[in-house]
Amino acid sequence: MKMIVAALKTVLASRSYQLITAFSFVVFLLIYLTTLPASYTGGYSSLEALEYLNATLVGFSVLMAALVALLTPMIIYLVRQGQKASKGSAAGGVLIGILAPILCCSPLLPLLMGFIAALIPTLFGTLGVQVQGFIATHQIELFSAASLLLFVALYQNAKKVTQGVCCKV
Repeated sequence: MKMIVAALKTVLASRSYQLITAFSFVVFLLIYLTTLPASYTGGYSSLEALEYLNATLVGFSVLMAALVALLTPMIIYLVRQGQKASKGSAAGGVLIGILAPILCCSPLLPLLMGFIAALIPTLFGTLGVQVQGFIATHQIELFSAASLLLFVALYQNAKKVTQGVCCKV
């Protein structure tokens, strides 16, 4: 945890990175607040989804938006320093956090599985509905996994920031 705090002090010393962090937080908070309740809106994300928010969804929205907001300037900082940022965990966390509620109750997954089943009969059957059921049943666990991935990405990038620029000879 000390490493993350030290890396954030380094990165957020610049006003431009502070602005990037604030902007990222606002944008991703809006995205998460309108996306996470998708299981209650039939898979649709819009401002109307805000009325379906509960304390758990707001908590995950704030947590994931904060992690992404801290990751964004850190990744930009590392790229500007000529280092490779760890983007895989961050991308995984963002995708799980956004796609899980959308796939839960939208007709997208059954349509896709139905299309594949039409090409290769009896391969998938009702798998799309089963996957949707799994996502709906384990939504909180998926949000927790997304948050964990984002935290791992934050740790990996903080480690690179605190190590500084290393020249390989």
